[in-house]
Amino acid sequence: MIKLSIIIPAYNAGHYLDDLINCLRPQLTEEVEVIVVDDGSRTPVEDIAGVEVIRQENKGASAARNTGIDNAIGKYIAFIDADDLVSERYVKTILKKIETEQFDYCYLSWNTFGGGWNYEVKLKSLEDKFPPFNLCVWNRVYKKSMIGKIRFNEHKAIAEDAQFIRDVKEEGKKKAFIGESMYFYRTGHGGNLSQRFNNGELDFERVVVNYRHITKDMTDLIDKVKELNETKEVIILTEQNDLPELEQYAMVIAPRKLRANELIGERTNLVEIIPKPIRTQVVMYIANAHKIGGVETFIYNFCKEMCKFYDIIVVYTEHMDAMQIARLAEFVQVMRNPNKIIKCDTLISNRITDDVPSNIKFKKKIQMCHTCQMKENYQIKKGWDEIVFVSQVAADSFRDQAPEYKVIHNLTSTEKPRKTLLLISAQRMTYEKGEQRIIDLAKAFQRKGIPFLWIVFTKNRLKEHVPGVIEADPTLCAKDFFKRADYVVGLSDIEAYGYTLVEAMQSGVPVLTTPISVLDEIGFKDGVNGYIVPFDVKEADVEKYYNKIPKFKALKNSNEDIIKQWQQLLGDSKPTGTYKPFSDFVKVVITESYGDLELGRNMMPGEIVNMRKERALLLISLHKAEVV
Repeated sequence: MIKLSIIIPAYNAGHYLDDLINCLRPQLTEEVEVIVVDDGSRTPVEDIAGVEVIRQENKGASAARNTGIDNAIGKYIAFIDADDLVSERYVKTILKKIETEQFDYCYLSWNTFGGGWNYEVKLKSLEDKFPPFNLCVWNRVYKKSMIGKIRFNEHKAIAEDAQFIRDVKEEGKKKAFIGESMYFYRTGHGGNLSQRFNNGELDFERVVVNYRHITKDMTDLIDKVKELNETKEVIILTEQNDLPELEQYAMVIAPRKLRANELIGERTNLVEIIPKPIRTQVVMYIANAHKIGGVETFIYNFCKEMCKFYDIIVVYTEHMDAMQIARLAEFVQVMRNPNKIIKCDTLISNRITDDVPSNIKFKKKIQMCHTCQMKENYQIKKGWDEIVFVSQVAADSFRDQAPEYKVIHNLTSTEKPRKTLLLISAQRMTYEKGEQRIIDLAKAFQRKGIPFLWIVFTKNRLKEHVPGVIEADPTLCAKDFFKRADYVVGLSDIEAYGYTLVEAMQSGVPVLTTPISVLDEIGFKDGVNGYIVPFDVKEADVEKYYNKIPKFKALKNSNEDIIKQWQQLLGDSKPTGTYKPFSDFVKVVITESYGDLELGRNMMPGEIVNMRKERALLLISLHKAEVV
């Protein structure tokens, strides 16, 4: 007969759970069962000899304990948190107490360990009670019949212990106690609930109700506290409580310093308000976002397509180009990293060199890799759950760093393009982007007497001016200019995906490209979709490029398949629709210099800027801008 069922909820407990099981295993007898409920850990708990392991989707500690209760067959039930430890005499002592006293519930003496705060509760008699803040189920052993149909509140992430204890109603039942320390509560590892709440990391709310004197005529407070208790932790601070019924729904204690998300009742300096975390389904993170770039294009296309299925917030820490902010804001919320916790189901980090801010909390991290391994010897930062490369070529170049990965091609624009001129390039003038080849190919056209107009959209100017080459400021959508071009030109050393080439071919525009490795993967065929320009441009057949411009059917846009891949990766969901896009912009002229935090730069008098109406009105009221 099983006398004692020990229930252990576990979520990403790692070696702590191993330590606990190693402590319990020598104590187990045929009268004891141990049930570990793996609450959707990233690395599932493996089977453990002599232990029943139940795996379920992540639902929280309350749901894990409820699963344990539902499966327990012991006459008595004890709860242990996976990151704590127990005495070597834990099982033996509890079984002896069951045999000798047949109690309804038993209090366990306990103390802390682990290098954090030091605390000890040493019980000496049946009249001893735990301190007010010690309403925890791990320091109690209950007769299962006493629990009956009562279960933990799965809508609460903390203080569910206190509600469970109040619901079980210990008063009037046969009590026992164990004076020897049976339970050891781990502190100092940053993972206990109190520390996580103080850091603003938990998905729960604490409400403090403060009245110096709660009188008998304040009965409406009972219904209010009862309602709050269903989803929040409620703590009542009072010097005198004349409504003892409140203790069924909240912890009632004398005034003391606390942290909370909300204060109800009389104002007090004892309560420090912690801002509620920002919550969303997906965070797209990038430290810096420039006016143009493959990563920036990916983020825009991703947000435009995937906002139909998920709530998305784009977060940057240092700088984002104003034009990028404006176009993203048509679909998703964009913010410079705020001084508060941001919680999401999935974080997508868009540069392998970016450190994710510690205030962004996530259940799963997807690391995007938009680059190939190059001479800088890029290192992919650790800590991701999934890594996604934009091409097989990119994945192959990082094979040593990412043995397991997914390849999902970039979403591309489905907007109808507008025509532009003969030759177009759109790229940064960094070392791998073929700056010298642009100059050499332009000169080759000149030497053959071929008339050309080549628009190069770039932030960094060419190191040498060549007649016929026009250097234009970067544009967010170079595709708008492709249709009138004879060719879209890319002469890089290497590309992980080649957004410009793909968008050109999907628009039905031929391309001139160097023989980069990704050409086969993106569907390019020499002589059909354009021509391959040798890395050594002196060998280029420029007359063929001029006289035999190929005509071909545009490549099919594969967004539908790519969206399905992302949905499989991110899971089933739908956006809540809480974010309302803004598109109301006002053009203003700066009249007084100031530092703009959103744009991340100093604004100078005379600059004309298209900005959000709210910001424009603020600057006008401060006499720093006027409407154009």
